[in-house]
Amino acid sequence: MKPLRYLTLLEYIPISPLSISVKQLQDDLSQRGVELSTRMLQRDLQSLYDQGCFGLEKDTRSKPYGWSINAQWRGGNAKIMSSEVAEHYLLLEQLLPQSVPSDVKRSVHIKAEQALKRFNGHVPNWLSTHPKPSLKVNVDTQLVKQIEHAIRHKRAVSAELYRVLYGEAHWLKFAELSFYNIVEQDGVLMAQFMVGEIHDKCYQMPVYRIRNVHTLQKTRREPSTEQLKSLRSAINKGMKQETIELVVKVPSHSAFNQGFIELGELTDKQSIDKKSALLTYQTIDTEQLTDELFKCAHWLEVIKPEKLRQRITTKLKAAANIYK
Repeated sequence: MKPLRYLTLLEYIPISPLSISVKQLQDDLSQRGVELSTRMLQRDLQSLYDQGCFGLEKDTRSKPYGWSINAQWRGGNAKIMSSEVAEHYLLLEQLLPQSVPSDVKRSVHIKAEQALKRFNGHVPNWLSTHPKPSLKVNVDTQLVKQIEHAIRHKRAVSAELYRVLYGEAHWLKFAELSFYNIVEQDGVLMAQFMVGEIHDKCYQMPVYRIRNVHTLQKTRREPSTEQLKSLRSAINKGMKQETIELVVKVPSHSAFNQGFIELGELTDKQSIDKKSALLTYQTIDTEQLTDELFKCAHWLEVIKPEKLRQRITTKLKAAANIYK
């Protein structure tokens, strides 16, 4: 019952610069029906102080020592950082995009450090195994060298490309490809190329979807300005910056409802009952948004817009068919 005793004890410790002595604390706890000896109370306080839990501070300038809670750990009449709030801060630090301003990162990092102390340095199991948002793919370095060689010496190549046709995956053999660039996009190595005599267009594909590259004695085709425009158009296809009103149903105690993670600009928040809430966002309809919502589909429900709801439904049906 130590954790419960600790929480009860900490509720009676004031925020710095105010402080309380062991004797005063003992009297306050006694009035609540919690009887602790002076020695046990001193041991509890010293144990929490040594662990760095809850921002506990000890004033040793005079005796009896004064005990207080650092104001950064508990503001105003707010309660001590609960385990749920601490978990949200640790999760938020993992999900925070690299593009956010450095001062925001610093602020979240400070809170996450406090949250880690809340758990005495031990991250909860479900958090420590939470997948990182960035996609990491093992790439054949020899394959990359072959493509780079073809680019450097302006050679055409033959290769197999991984394509999905009519819902089925295939490795298709291409007799002639002209690679002209390799770029990194969101942590994934992408190859840009033209297809021999088949099309006058440029394409971009992850390197891990290419295999069996063989250099040909033929000089590669150089893309024109218009063809490069078609490449950019192909890359941006389906990624139009359309603003939508997103309505989702979430559990009341979720990170979204607590405001730790946002899907856009929050414009409305309604409590349905004790267990759930409706959140309304103004946001941009992107493939990344669809993926994030799909990851949470086992507990988060998209209400509006209908087209986005249908997109999630289609993904769920496809997943269900795989696991039949």
